[in-house]
Amino acid sequence: MNGDVTTESLMTIPSTTDEITSFKDVDRLVKSWMIDYLFLSITQHFKERNSYEFMRTVRSFEVMIDGVELEDHQIKKKLVCGFLARIMDGKNLDVQYTSDVKVTPLMSAVTVWKAMDYVVTDSKLHRTIMRLLFVQSVAICLEKGKHLMAKNVLQWLQKECDLPQKLQTNLASIVSAKNTHDAYLSSFSFPCLMEQVQTFIDSFIQETPSSFLLQAGAKVVQAKQEKDQSEVEPHEPEKAEPTDDSANQSKHRPKRRLLAKCRVTDPWKPDSAKKTSVQKSKEPNLKVGRLSGKGSPKAPVYTSASRTKK
Repeated sequence: MNGDVTTESLMTIPSTTDEITSFKDVDRLVKSWMIDYLFLSITQHFKERNSYEFMRTVRSFEVMIDGVELEDHQIKKKLVCGFLARIMDGKNLDVQYTSDVKVTPLMSAVTVWKAMDYVVTDSKLHRTIMRLLFVQSVAICLEKGKHLMAKNVLQWLQKECDLPQKLQTNLASIVSAKNTHDAYLSSFSFPCLMEQVQTFIDSFIQETPSSFLLQAGAKVVQAKQEKDQSEVEPHEPEKAEPTDDSANQSKHRPKRRLLAKCRVTDPWKPDSAKKTSVQKSKEPNLKVGRLSGKGSPKAPVYTSASRTKK
């Protein structure tokens, strides 16, 4: 999938629909590149904490994989994207990812992370992030002043997860005291969760490189920038060869006028090298993909990458 595509190989694709099989093969390959590119874009927006672009790209990713028979590495990327979406929405308690309105984004993230145990090669990192998810699932509710919700989340964790006894005791004590400034919560803070998740992303990308389309695009942009730069660089005007008459005249001129003779009478102006401005057409207000609906997702919680409003 990450191999080079030459011009010669593309020329073998017929312009008619007679060889439809060949087109399908190319279409499948190009879509796989696009899935890889969208995945990398999602991870980049997550790293930059750009929530708007992140969610916008998640929707594009979901549309791209809709109806596509995914390969194993693409299924992993789908899981990762779904997990990151829930982490990004971790503090948005008015957002749901399942049909159960009581399940917060971080509670849903716990379920996804459990399903990703075969994706995460570092078992210690998996345990660390899981513990952070346990703590922050409760802590966010307390931070938002939703004490009853925090209590329900803790009960859900005790029922659905293998919650260590010591952790249960600490969380129960914190919920009972409604203490959002407990030192235990500071040790397992939300920024710490984001940092550990970023560590996982960096490792995952290294293990599953998928930057072909990104690298190809970078080369095209770089070439265009170099071309544009060369077009705006000033060029010194060519000096005319002196004629016999001008040479004779220069012998009779005072030395103080030699500097004046070397001045350019028509100097280069920066505006002369500017390209003609082209007015861009206004982008039509066209909605390509569907917006997040209020209905519950058809896919299982650990595979859905979209979110729905409560």
